[in-house]
Amino acid sequence: MLSDFHIHSTCSPDGRNTMPEMAAAAKEAGISVLCFTDHCDLDSFPAGVFDPRCFDFWPEYRGRYADLCAHRPEGIDLRLGLELGEINHAPELARDIAGHTEFDFILGSIHNLRDTQDFFLLRYESEAHCAALLERYLDELWELAGLDSFDCISHIGYPRRYMLRAGFQTAVEDAPFGPRLDALLKRVIENGKGIEINCSGFRRPALNAPLPGIPILRRYRELGGEIITTGSDAHRVSDAGRGIERGAELLRELGYRYYTVYKGRKPEFIKL
Repeated sequence: MLSDFHIHSTCSPDGRNTMPEMAAAAKEAGISVLCFTDHCDLDSFPAGVFDPRCFDFWPEYRGRYADLCAHRPEGIDLRLGLELGEINHAPELARDIAGHTEFDFILGSIHNLRDTQDFFLLRYESEAHCAALLERYLDELWELAGLDSFDCISHIGYPRRYMLRAGFQTAVEDAPFGPRLDALLKRVIENGKGIEINCSGFRRPALNAPLPGIPILRRYRELGGEIITTGSDAHRVSDAGRGIERGAELLRELGYRYYTVYKGRKPEFIKL
C-alpha cells in the first residue's frame, strides 16, 4: 500500500488541478491512501508578513472535499489535511485552526523566516550567507517542534531547493549543524510528532534526493524516530504520487519497518 500525505489542489494558491483531478491521478500512480494538505500559510506569500485571514478559504476547502468524497474514485481512501505554514509565528491562531475536528492530518511547515520572504524568493550571496540563514531556519524548526498544532514537520531542508538553484551547496545535514539537528530531531520525537519524507526532491535533477536528505533520515531513525509519512508535494496531476514508491524503498534500506498514515489526527503504522 502506498500513501501520499502531502498533495495540493486548486484550494492552494499555487495548485494547478482540482481535487477530483488530483485524486484520479494519484490513484493512477498507485496511491491507496491520499491526504489533501492544501496551503494555509500564516505569513502571506510573497510579502512574508502575518496574514490574519489565511484560513478564510476553509468553507470552500471543506466543501470541495465533501464533494470529492461524495463522488470518490473507487479504490482510494481519502483524508483531509492541511499544510500549516509558519505555525511558530502565530501559535494561538495556529492552535485555533488545528482545532477543527474535521482534519485527519496537519503538516507543520516553514517556508519563510520571520519578517523575511519565502526561501523561494531570496537572493543568496555566498555559502556563508546560506549558512547564516540555515542557522535561523533551524532555530525556527526548533520552535515549531515544541508546539502541538501539527503532526509531522514537512520537508526539513526546504531551503536547499533554492540554495542549490543559486549554486550553493550548504545544507542542514552538514557537520557544523549536527548537534543542533540532533536536538531538533530529539525534540520532535519527545513531543510525539514525526517528520515526512518529501519525495519532491526526486523530481529536481540538481537535488535528486528527498527532503530531508538521507543523513537526516538515517539519524532520525537512529535516535528512535518512528513516525514518518510519505508525500509527493504535488501541485499538478503529473506529480501526484510521483516518487512515493522510491521513497518507501529508501526507508526500507535505512532500516525503517513502518511508515505512517493519519486518521483523525491519530497515527497508524503501515508495514513497509
